[in-house]
Amino acid sequence: MAKKLLITGGAGFVGSHVADELLDAGYTVRVLDNLAPQVHGTRARRPSYLAREVEFIRGDVRDREAISRALEGIDSVFHFAAVVGVGQSMYEIANYTDNNSQGTAVLLESLSAQPIERLIVASSMSVYGEGLYRTRDGASAEGRERTLEQLRAHDWEVRASTGEPLIPVQTPETKCPALPSVYAISKYHQERLCLTIGRAYGIDTVALRFFNIFGTRQALSNPYTGVL
Repeated sequence: MAKKLLITGGAGFVGSHVADELLDAGYTVRVLDNLAPQVHGTRARRPSYLAREVEFIRGDVRDREAISRALEGIDSVFHFAAVVGVGQSMYEIANYTDNNSQGTAVLLESLSAQPIERLIVASSMSVYGEGLYRTRDGASAEGRERTLEQLRAHDWEVRASTGEPLIPVQTPETKCPALPSVYAISKYHQERLCLTIGRAYGIDTVALRFFNIFGTRQALSNPYTGVL
């Protein structure tokens, strides 16, 4: 019998492509998505690109009843439900913490009553902050956040405390988190919640720190797309 998998936020850009891959691999797929207007428009309905074989539940991860219904008979969960966007998170603080942190907490509480085998959570490259750098003489240095004075002067260089421009180098995933935005904080909170509860409940848990990804089905109305 095929394993049944749940994708929260599965009607979105990443989740819908994952659904296609899972169906091709022989899994049974269920999607829980609230069809947020910012992503799907004000007259949202099940997206036409979502495969017919996908069982679709319209609901919010913060809704315990919707989560409980979505978890029935599920073997593993891909937790992709989140609001995204660094800039927007700095003035929609409650929205980002409520959706990303509280939504994850509700999901995890539900797993105590409806245990699963595996949990995959979408984190973000934003948890690395400015990443790693080196000075001209080769010494390692962490990227410092740009000051307001730099931003007002349109000075985009990442500088050492001496004012010297730093040279970017590859950043390993073992780098300590640097959380310069509400979005970064919420994504790190999501991954730590999942990894902590996964370990406590004996659920095999993986956090994937996605970098900038683009492609079909990505909402142009989403602020994350502004980098284009």
